[in-house]
Amino acid sequence: MNLFCISVDTIPNVRLTGHVIYNEPWMHFTRTIDEYILYVIKSGELYIKEGEEEFVLKSGDTLLLEPKIQHTGYRKSTCDYYYIHFKHPKITTLNVNSLDEIAFNILNERKTSLASDFLSDSLPTSPVCYLPKCYHIKNLSPIIYLLKEAEFDYYNRYENYKILTSIRLIEILIKISREYISSEMEKSTSFLSKGFIKCRNIINFLNSEYHRKITSQDIETYFESNYDYLNRVFHKLTGYTIFNYLNIIRINKAKELIDTTPIKFSEVGYLVGIDDPYYFSKLFKKYVGMTPSQYSKSKC
Repeated sequence: MNLFCISVDTIPNVRLTGHVIYNEPWMHFTRTIDEYILYVIKSGELYIKEGEEEFVLKSGDTLLLEPKIQHTGYRKSTCDYYYIHFKHPKITTLNVNSLDEIAFNILNERKTSLASDFLSDSLPTSPVCYLPKCYHIKNLSPIIYLLKEAEFDYYNRYENYKILTSIRLIEILIKISREYISSEMEKSTSFLSKGFIKCRNIINFLNSEYHRKITSQDIETYFESNYDYLNRVFHKLTGYTIFNYLNIIRINKAKELIDTTPIKFSEVGYLVGIDDPYYFSKLFKKYVGMTPSQYSKSKC
């Protein structure tokens, strides 16, 4: 399969964006242009051909057309869709037989990202996103929201409107890429499939519940699986035990509170799920290399 590799640390140049609704059957015109076009179908159908390849796009489908390849409609239909024309200097095409290697890399990047200093000037992970030429979005609503915002920014034409529209596009590309890669992992026949789903669900659970007391029994009950089994799978895929991962989340949240609020250290511990001030200070020093007080002073 061919994937587009897009560096999202470079802002694309959005040339045009918009939303069209054809209530009467319509067929796309023929053209060849020197920019990419992202189509996102809200409802109806769009029949479009690029080069020799034909696509039938329905609600939730996306298509990324390439520069200097002729595209044309080949059948009339009613359609409601959004489009973004853009140029980007850092898009390449990658031919892969399997997504397993990409999946491993992304899992490692997520592990690195979790342990990184969120206030660091450097990027903790690669800025590359992977997109298929054509993809069906499962969760369309957030994408439509961003497309509406991009259209609003573009046509109001306030200062820096093209930059703001381009940033919306980057967010759209990242969200589509995340959903696509996660979806492909779930369909994989390798060990990544079920293990990855469990791991991802545990991470989501920890990120939403870190502020309260969590026990191994809580995790067993919530996921209806043996804790030791879940912990082995989690460690195999992330390099961390479940509670080590939870502690990193809590300490990163604590650092954020210390950096941005005047809250007492004991209250910081309580807000991130650690009631005992002594244990919070000890845990903080273990992961940060200094006590909360020392950390606070180092930021002054």
